[in-house]
Amino acid sequence: MLKKSEWFEQLFNNSGVGIFIVDENRKILDANEALCKMFGYKYNELVNQSAEFLHINRESYKNFAKVAFNKVLRNESLNLEYQFKHKNGKFIWIKISGDSIQLNHEVLWTVVDITSRIEAQNRVNYLNDGLTKEIKQQLEILREKDRQLQYQARLAKMGEMLSMIAHQWRQPLTAISATTSYMYGKVSINLFDKEEFLEELGHIEDYSKHLSKTIDDFRNFFKPNKTKEDTTLENIIKTTLEIVKPILLNNNIVVIEEFTCNKVIHNYANEIRQVVLNLIKNAEDALVANKIKNSVITIRTYADKYNAILEVSDNAGGVPLNIMDKIFDSYFTTKISTLGTGLGLCMSKTIVEDNCKGKLRVKNGQKGAIFIVSIPLMDN
Repeated sequence: MLKKSEWFEQLFNNSGVGIFIVDENRKILDANEALCKMFGYKYNELVNQSAEFLHINRESYKNFAKVAFNKVLRNESLNLEYQFKHKNGKFIWIKISGDSIQLNHEVLWTVVDITSRIEAQNRVNYLNDGLTKEIKQQLEILREKDRQLQYQARLAKMGEMLSMIAHQWRQPLTAISATTSYMYGKVSINLFDKEEFLEELGHIEDYSKHLSKTIDDFRNFFKPNKTKEDTTLENIIKTTLEIVKPILLNNNIVVIEEFTCNKVIHNYANEIRQVVLNLIKNAEDALVANKIKNSVITIRTYADKYNAILEVSDNAGGVPLNIMDKIFDSYFTTKISTLGTGLGLCMSKTIVEDNCKGKLRVKNGQKGAIFIVSIPLMDN
């Protein structure tokens, strides 16, 4: 049976952790082999030396007294991770705990080298910081691309708007020009008739009012409005057709309206109008490009339990199956470069699904493509 002193000595020397004892002045009185290996010193290089030379500098040594040594002397518990210095000058991380030997005013320290764990954690933190930075950079790149996408979509929309304004202005301006030429001709040959002139001036005034109304319609249609409002799909479609119908008629495209929804939705009406316009223009482009005779665009509304639903379909032959899953991608277009930007359907999907919390999908019917927009009846 081992005596207590022999048992302690065997435990002290054969422990897997470093152990050393210091007096109240922090002079090293004893140290085991594990501690010597941990710090790179021989036994006689440690014993009777101040523990200060194990610290990375004087300030660290003094600070250790506050955060560790004095606490242990007061019998307070301690479990500390602290940086020390190896004999070769390299800094090492130690997990240290201590017990006060009250009778002799000494402290027994047990230490474990955790340098590998700390360095591994630091590498992980470094990688995480780098990954976080990379993610932030990529997010900013994506945001910038999204801003560019929206900017180009606005430019494309402005081009379409100017085209539609020019189309709607052409007939009134031609009429004004013809009327003024007629009046000028009458005056030049001295065939002035006051009543006739007043009537013609009335026509010019009517044409001017029509031009002014066209500008108001377009301004109201495209003005930004981030406030939700109560409306119906039917009202949105009606105001959209006022903008685009003259061009459709000019291209001999018949518009069929089948409205059975008439449910109130609380959503961003102007943004949905832009989607409806995009879908109608997309159908028009397909009909014109494919030179379809008896061209028809059918606009239907109906409702299910949760959604107001809009369908815009045409008889242009449908979407080829090999591009069906690409038509909502940014910059994808089947039109020649001067006619398409590939932004209309992409932005329409973004508006419907991100802004209006709805769904936009496409399928082929018997005669052509059918775009289906679902807008929630309940406010999200």
